[in-house]
Amino acid sequence: MGGGCMKVVFNGILERSSGGCVPCGRKRTSELSMKSQKLYILPSGKTQRFRVGIPVEVTDEDGAFLMSYMYTDQNGEKQTVFTEVK
Repeated sequence: MGGGCMKVVFNGILERSSGGCVPCGRKRTSELSMKSQKLYILPSGKTQRFRVGIPVEVTDEDGAFLMSYMYTDQNGEKQTVFTEVK
């Protein structure tokens, strides 16, 4: 496998969650919420749970994959989901 490794920190991610009840017919609703932890399946095949502010060491390939994640905040601005730490 080779290659180096890098440390990344999860910054959190804004996601839309939906609710409702199909059997009883209650209307579906959706709301935006900031997630402070999230599970990712990485290109290396490893499943990793990330928590806000906790540095995690990953391979360079997995790190590049994670660094590509972005989301749009309530103001319409792009935000990074992960930050590399030295």
